[in-house]
Amino acid sequence: MPFLALEALSVDAGEHAVVTEPSRRGEIVYKASENARSAGIGPGMQVNAALAICGKTRVFPRDPDAERALLRRLHRWASRFTPTVTTRPPATLLFEISASLRLFGGAGALCYRLRRELDQSGHCCHLAITPTPGASSLLASAGREVLIMDRADLRASMHGLPSRSLGLTDETLRRLRAAGISFLEELWRLPRHDLARRFGPEVVRKLDQILGMHPDPRRTDTLPARFERRCELEAETVETGFILHAARLLLEQFTGFLAAGNAVAGDVLVLLEHAGKTATRIEVRTRLPMRDAVQWERLLEEHLGRRELQAPVTGILLSGSACRDAAPARGDLFQSPDIVRDWSYVLDELEARLGKTCLWMPEVAADHRPEFAWQPSPPGPGRPAASAYPDRPLWLLPEPRQLNYKAGHVSDSGQINIVDGPERIESGWWDDNEYCRDYYIAVCPRGRRLWIFQDLKQESGWYLHGLFG
Repeated sequence: MPFLALEALSVDAGEHAVVTEPSRRGEIVYKASENARSAGIGPGMQVNAALAICGKTRVFPRDPDAERALLRRLHRWASRFTPTVTTRPPATLLFEISASLRLFGGAGALCYRLRRELDQSGHCCHLAITPTPGASSLLASAGREVLIMDRADLRASMHGLPSRSLGLTDETLRRLRAAGISFLEELWRLPRHDLARRFGPEVVRKLDQILGMHPDPRRTDTLPARFERRCELEAETVETGFILHAARLLLEQFTGFLAAGNAVAGDVLVLLEHAGKTATRIEVRTRLPMRDAVQWERLLEEHLGRRELQAPVTGILLSGSACRDAAPARGDLFQSPDIVRDWSYVLDELEARLGKTCLWMPEVAADHRPEFAWQPSPPGPGRPAASAYPDRPLWLLPEPRQLNYKAGHVSDSGQINIVDGPERIESGWWDDNEYCRDYYIAVCPRGRRLWIFQDLKQESGWYLHGLFG
């Protein structure tokens, strides 16, 4: 990432700008933008000299913390392509992609996608794909963009690279200069035994690591367990549209964080900051864990529609953590363009708009009596989809309706025929609602299936209690 120091400070790529750092000679240029380099300003130049060349050059002090934070964000983004990512400050990312090539369509397709996504996010990069991490680092740092799949082609690709790019000690570099050796190809021309004897075995080891002749293990960086990011608004506001726009950027970063770990989340915490007042806390929860930034934005919009902000918003803090791994995506082979949205999404939006206590669904209860065999519960996953009693109707009358038939002679009337039963329910002695009934399934002349019962405790005949449709 050749301009990461500038990108970490949100410097426009089209500006005449430099990033400076202190040295023994005073303040010097650490990185220069493309326009500044075109004007003749380069790294190592004193700031006064740079301003003398181009007086409109903007000067920014280097911020190593911002650079490390940007590298961490790029690490999270890179983890969607491979789980093996190593950050090398100040501005290098190493991906191990051998296991990802088939998934992304080969090295060329993966390289194209990496560059496209980095360009869209405003980052400049040099990409080098080689069989060894050392060769990739050297070539990318030198600005050489190559795609090499065979180790035999590595040495030729590094022609003209300086020997100082090996990361050797100052004493070793001084001795190499004294021997007239300035480039890597000059080191490879020397006999290995003499090279190790004169300049130390470290030189030979580094050369062998670049060519893949010696192991070069790299530590894989781990992602943080929790995402937390803050966005400061350019101006304080109470307009929902501006707040949602800023939150959308944070939600997209959060979904990228989840995608990097192939995970999903079930809740997001949004804190709306106010000047001199306690932040407004909004918890956005979903029934099914997901990583859909658009759906979270919809839910946040519903929450904001019900809230009256106590003061203008100056900043937004968004945090969340993964709750479990994401399930593989499932689709329909003959999927039509008019796709019905997931019912859980609709319930989430209704609950965000109306409140958690305004939605409920029937849930089977541990009671045989029909009036007490269900109870209201919050809608969500894991609820029974059907009754625990398949021979009972889901439609019960508010009160059982007495039938004008003599007890025991319903089927003789010619109007109702019993087709199944009885199901005896004798329960409820503990709460003064004791039942002793025989339930039957019957069919009326119109073909409707009825649920009727005979009360065995009273001689009051037969009752209609439910309908099957």
